Amino acid sequence: MRLDIALKDYVTAHEIDNCSEHTIREQRRLLLAFLAWLRSEHNVTDTDDLRVTHLRGWIAYLQKKPHKNHQDKGLKDSTVYQYGRILQTFCHWLEHEEIIEKPISTRFKLPKMEKQFIPTFTPDDVQKLLAACEAKYQHKPELNKALTARNRAMVSVMLDTGIRRSELAGLRLCDIDRELRLLVVHRKGNKWQQVPISRDGFKSLHEYLTKYRPHLSKIAGITKARKEDRVFLTAYGEPLTVGGVSCFFTNLQRKAGIDGKVVSPHNCRRYMATTQLAMGRSPLDVQRQMGHTTLNMTNRYASLTTEQLQRSHEEFSPLRAKGTNDFKHMGSGYWEE
Repeated sequence: MRLDIALKDYVTAHEIDNCSEHTIREQRRLLLAFLAWLRSEHNVTDTDDLRVTHLRGWIAYLQKKPHKNHQDKGLKDSTVYQYGRILQTFCHWLEHEEIIEKPISTRFKLPKMEKQFIPTFTPDDVQKLLAACEAKYQHKPELNKALTARNRAMVSVMLDTGIRRSELAGLRLCDIDRELRLLVVHRKGNKWQQVPISRDGFKSLHEYLTKYRPHLSKIAGITKARKEDRVFLTAYGEPLTVGGVSCFFTNLQRKAGIDGKVVSPHNCRRYMATTQLAMGRSPLDVQRQMGHTTLNMTNRYASLTTEQLQRSHEEFSPLRAKGTNDFKHMGSGYWEE
């Protein structure tokens, strides 16, 4: 079978399994790059000619490939590892469907990744993020008020609940239970889950919904009457996309002035998880809040830095008569493998 046809069948199988559009799109993009490299370097276009040496060669190529934004640096180990996982999954599917006879996915080892400490936000950083939410369109004070309220609601919801950027962009008005303070979040694989939001988080969201969202389309100057049930809208009254959420956080990074840390939707998830675990919330509760399929994924966020571990031990040392349960400085990062 031709590899490009096999890839189409693979994508179709993922669509039937209700994988997210983002997952399907990314896997297709990366596998198309592999097929193009395979055709260019080895003149291989058929599944019968696929060998484990080709898989290893692709990984070696990626490890040497320059970063698109930093030509003097290669791809990150985590990026190469992710590319390798996608390729391994594709090969395993080919074996399962009996498209290829010889097993190659088990003979192909993923590159090792060293543990990397990824710093997340501190309470001071959170205040900087919220302060940086102010919108500044020239000669449009009403639009600025509406977008500032929207921005603060977005940041507050993500920091408080730990939902993903796709889940934030997909929120609809009917997904909000205002009495119980619950968000109906549409998770990966077309699953949904009720996620609680705190009083403080809901306060920012409620202010945006009641005072500013109804007027966003009008303020933006839209003449065509249009009802949109997405919670978060753009300055033009259109639903905010996943890409729009990413763009917003990119701009927020520049405005907030937080050095040495990535301002991103995923770092909001890290902050929520590490802070709640440090404050004593059950890992099972955090797992459910974040929508993790296994507890192992949640436990990554429970790791502490050496400094945090020393501080915690000092507070709870058995040799001390008194100790304070003060976790306010914990949760400043986690170890990722």
